[in-house]
Amino acid sequence: MATKARIAINLLHIVPGNVGGSEEYSVETLRAFAESETKEIEPVIHASEAFFNEYPDLRESFETEIYKLEGKKRFKRIFTESTAFIRRARGVEGVHHFGGHLPLFSPRPAAVTMHDLQPLEIPENFSFLKRLYFRIVIPSSIKSADLVVTVSDDVADQINKQFEISYDSLRTVSIGVASIKKEPTEPKDPPTILYPASTYPHKNHIMLIKAFVRLADKNPEAQLVFTGAPGKAEYRVRKEIEKSGLKERIHLRGRVSSREMKEILDSASIMAFPSTYEGFGIPVLEAMAAGIPVVAARGTPATNLLGENSLTVKHDDDEAWYLALNKLLSDRELRNRLILEGFKQANKYTYQNSAQQLLETWRQLITIKRK
Repeated sequence: MATKARIAINLLHIVPGNVGGSEEYSVETLRAFAESETKEIEPVIHASEAFFNEYPDLRESFETEIYKLEGKKRFKRIFTESTAFIRRARGVEGVHHFGGHLPLFSPRPAAVTMHDLQPLEIPENFSFLKRLYFRIVIPSSIKSADLVVTVSDDVADQINKQFEISYDSLRTVSIGVASIKKEPTEPKDPPTILYPASTYPHKNHIMLIKAFVRLADKNPEAQLVFTGAPGKAEYRVRKEIEKSGLKERIHLRGRVSSREMKEILDSASIMAFPSTYEGFGIPVLEAMAAGIPVVAARGTPATNLLGENSLTVKHDDDEAWYLALNKLLSDRELRNRLILEGFKQANKYTYQNSAQQLLETWRQLITIKRK
């Protein structure tokens, strides 16, 4: 019987409930990998006790290494990755760091997952210390890794151009969805426009509020719902809501649980996605899978998810956004066409596909000669 190749999976960056889409991506991709019953590779998950308490099924599905890490203490986590993790990961055929950081003395060969380059592209979203940290860690991790794993081809293209990393050393393991509806959803009452995004300037909440003010005159029952953690533009967003005179119809929900998000998504008529920068655009994919039509800003990876029959708008034109949203609320034929196109696109991004891409990545990783 052939011996399985063991891969150490570094998930020490995950504090359950605090890292958003990257947490869901890691967990769901590994769950799909477990269901695939692949015989040739055996992942060994290195994560905190809190992580395994939150996801006991992963403890049952994989060999594990459990660490006592508390909360969001970045320095302690980095220290642990550079000491205990390195010691406990010795003897494996490869290492995969899911958190965008390659420890200095990581066992080899090593892969690192990069979700986006936002800290380098939009540094103003981060504190001075974080900017300094990311300015050092991201280029160092990308240049030192044997393989760089990205969540979209767009991010792979950025890394190729910015760091001159060969495509031979870049692998895409796409984000996926767990389930996809089969039939178009019925229009909701009251009409509700959903935008799930943290309140950072590039997420473009202010423009969407201005578009909604126009829309509200024509649709007196319409509601606008924002979800997502507070960011650097939170104060400005709150002031714009007050200025709009529509505080009863614009709802700033903040961070919500997965269960609450599902309920909010089920009640949405449209997802608006005016963000000007994304590594992938998870909410767009989730909306398509749920049968919710999407209006998105042109020119981001999120737009690429939508396919040919899509409704996209310039990110800074609030009148065009008003017209697009109003048409989608009133034109049932357009709504159903976008929903059906969304189903077709969402079927390209299942976690089963992600698990297969992950397997192919690990197959390549274990063939790389140790440095």
